Amino acid sequence: MSSNSNTTIKWVLNAMKNKIIIQQEIFDASKPIIGIYGIFISIDKQERCVYVGRSNNIYLRMFSGDDAHIVKLKKGIGENTEINLAMQNKNAKIIVKVLETVRYDYENYNKDMQTLASRENHYIDIYQALGQCLEQRPDGSNMEYNVWETYKNEM
Repeated sequence: MSSNSNTTIKWVLNAMKNKIIIQQEIFDASKPIIGIYGIFISIDKQERCVYVGRSNNIYLRMFSGDDAHIVKLKKGIGENTEINLAMQNKNAKIIVKVLETVRYDYENYNKDMQTLASRENHYIDIYQALGQCLEQRPDGSNMEYNVWETYKNEM
């Protein structure tokens, strides 16, 4: 962990140590996780899901680039109302965890992208049935074909 120079991670581990809790495996840039993640808000030990997402690299989705979730929080430009309110609430914690690791079969790009999207939708359905994650809807593929091909060739 000490060899990672990502300033957003340093911000989480230092300034946000008791505010933003991220599952340890997500911090490992050398082992990218393909899968479904959830962002939860915990207030007085009551936890609710406020966002479900999918990514071919959850580390990058959290910590790298202008559109990364934690980068946006650090800059104060998050788009989710519940997460923004939690950032202002001294009793709230923001928890990020992997809900499911997804394995690509690398036989068909479209099938792999559909599998990832279907698993995301599965979790959105679960949480929305509970009245949670109501600020979101799924979108199209988040992995370009050429990136998928690169991953395929590395397998």
